[in-house]
Amino acid sequence: MVSRGPRAVEVVLSAEERAELTRWADGAVSARAAERAQIILACADGVSNTAVAADFGVSAATVRKWRSRFAAQRLAGLTDAPRPGRRKSELVLSEAERAELTRWTRRAKTAQFLALRARIVLRCADGGTNKEIGAELGIAHNTVNRWRSRFVRLRLDGLTDEPRPGRPPSILLDRVEDVLTATLESTPGKDTHWSRASMAKHSGLSKSTIGRIWKKFDLKPHLQDAFKLSTDPQFIAKVVDVVGLYHHPPEKAVVLCVWTRSPRSRPWTAPSPSCR
Repeated sequence: MVSRGPRAVEVVLSAEERAELTRWADGAVSARAAERAQIILACADGVSNTAVAADFGVSAATVRKWRSRFAAQRLAGLTDAPRPGRRKSELVLSEAERAELTRWTRRAKTAQFLALRARIVLRCADGGTNKEIGAELGIAHNTVNRWRSRFVRLRLDGLTDEPRPGRPPSILLDRVEDVLTATLESTPGKDTHWSRASMAKHSGLSKSTIGRIWKKFDLKPHLQDAFKLSTDPQFIAKVVDVVGLYHHPPEKAVVLCVWTRSPRSRPWTAPSPSCR
């Protein structure tokens, strides 16, 4: 005598359930939910588990699973339960925050790392998982999660770099800019170029500090053949931006510098390592 196994759970639908399942099956929900709705509709029409499995290319065990889930929980049984794990931080922007973040992404002088973080937060506020946003921006989903969480805790202040441990800088950026401006756009009276001593006297900084600033920005005013003053009014800002790219490049980016010369310039010589 052949055992027929356990009897299939009977599925009886109300008019509302059949209408909703039909809507799901027509593509109103995800593909997985649509397939489950089609399985339940077939079961309600009296089709056996084996026949339903053959029609939809699934196993009979899968059909039994969704038949039983529907009989016990109705429509709610066909939806996916939330996966365990850490819930991502909810991110809601005020109008002022959105305006400021948008400004950071559009300003030419915004540091690239800050512009990227602003784009991450704006995209998180529009919805989507960390993986989706990471794939869209070309970064790791852990990076998205980090800046999402930082912004939720600290708001706009959380997107800037935290102060590094150690001795704080002894001079401010505006004084560094004063030195660069004087070095690149002027000469010390009758002399042809600035020296550490003359620049120290002019700026009120020490000669060693002047030396560190010039070294940081690869300035060599004593090399007259290679050193030229620029008439570009935005030259100082451009120098700071370009050097900043080398010291703080964007994530997963390559910084390139193109060496050019005019047709009337002297024969080409190899650029210094800092310009390669």
